[in-house]
Amino acid sequence: MLIGPPAAGKSTIGRLLADRLGVPMTDTDHEIVRRFGPIPEIFALKGEARFREIEREVVRTCLRRLLDRPGVVSLGGGSVLNPGTRAQLKHPRLRVVYIEIDEETAAARLRGSSRPLLAGDTDPVTRWSELVAERRPLYESVATVTVSASNGPPSTVVNRISDVLTALQRREDYARFMEDGPHTEDGRST
Repeated sequence: MLIGPPAAGKSTIGRLLADRLGVPMTDTDHEIVRRFGPIPEIFALKGEARFREIEREVVRTCLRRLLDRPGVVSLGGGSVLNPGTRAQLKHPRLRVVYIEIDEETAAARLRGSSRPLLAGDTDPVTRWSELVAERRPLYESVATVTVSASNGPPSTVVNRISDVLTALQRREDYARFMEDGPHTEDGRST
C-alpha cells in the first residue's frame, strides 16, 4: 500500500515494486479514470465532494481485495482524507508505505501538471506545500513505514521499500518465534 502527496511517484514506484514482488498492482487514480472518466473532468463537472465519494468507493474495493490476495495498491494523494480509508489502512495485515518527497523534487515533477487541486491562481508548488502540511499528520498516522523518494531514481526507492519491508517481516517473524518459545529439533519447548 503506497500513500503520499501528489508527485511522490506512487504510480511508478508501485509498478516497479509489484514487478519485483511478482504481484498485481492497482493504481486507484487509474481505476477511477477507467470507471468514471478523467479526474479533472470529475472535479470540474461534479466537484471535489463527489470525486472524494468515488475515490472512497474505489479505495474500499481495492483494500478489501488486498486482504484476499497480495498486491501493491497506490492511493491517490487525498485518499487519506477519508476517515473510513484511514481506518482500513490500519488493518494489521496491511503494510502502508508513506512515500515522501521534498519541495524541490515536487517542483521539478509538477511543471506542466494538470492536477485539479494544484490548479488556480496560487503557484502549484505553494499549493502542493500547503496540501502536504495539511495531510502529513494523516499520512503519518496510518503509515507502517516512511520512505523518501527525493533522492535517486524510482528503482532506488523500490530497493529502500523492499529492504524496509523485509526487515519488518523478519522482526515480526522473530517476535512470533519468541512468543512461541524456542524449541528443540524434535519440536519440544525448551
